[in-house]
Amino acid sequence: MGIEEILSKIREDADREASNILDNARREVEQKVKEAEDKARAKANEILKRAEREIENRKKAELAKIRQEVKREILNKKEEIIQICFKEALERLRNLSGKDYEKLVEKLIKRGAKEIGKECTIIPSREEDSKIAKKLGLKVSKNRVRSSGGVVIVSDDGKVSVDNTFEEILKRKEASLRMKIGNLLFGREMEG
Repeated sequence: MGIEEILSKIREDADREASNILDNARREVEQKVKEAEDKARAKANEILKRAEREIENRKKAELAKIRQEVKREILNKKEEIIQICFKEALERLRNLSGKDYEKLVEKLIKRGAKEIGKECTIIPSREEDSKIAKKLGLKVSKNRVRSSGGVVIVSDDGKVSVDNTFEEILKRKEASLRMKIGNLLFGREMEG
């Protein structure tokens, strides 16, 4: 074999080797690109899932917040309605007159005098109160209590008093009346 043939053989071997090296390098690059693409896809899916969870959590939180606001608004409206009922009750008591008023006040005076004892003075809110107290044989103060109706009964020594004015009676009974009104208007839902 001549030098030309040897050189040609070396060139062929070198070209084949270079071609193999290039093929291996291409395959390796393709493999690395594929791995990088797979990692990028996996990372993108992970980010997407995290974002979906975050969106779902935010939706739930916002929905819970809206539900709370709605409940609060409903409770406020119910409270407004109950307050209207109390105002209406006081207005009806304020407008009581004649025999209805006298019967009610007589009952309130008797109840208060029973708690304190006969040695008491009645502080009226209306002129009728004085007449009722005198009819029952009780002392009447010249002073008047500021109220839409009812009386204050005070022991003669001034240590004990019972405020049986309409406003005070409603105030004392507010909790139980509130439950009764709520149950009448809204049913069992007021208990929750």
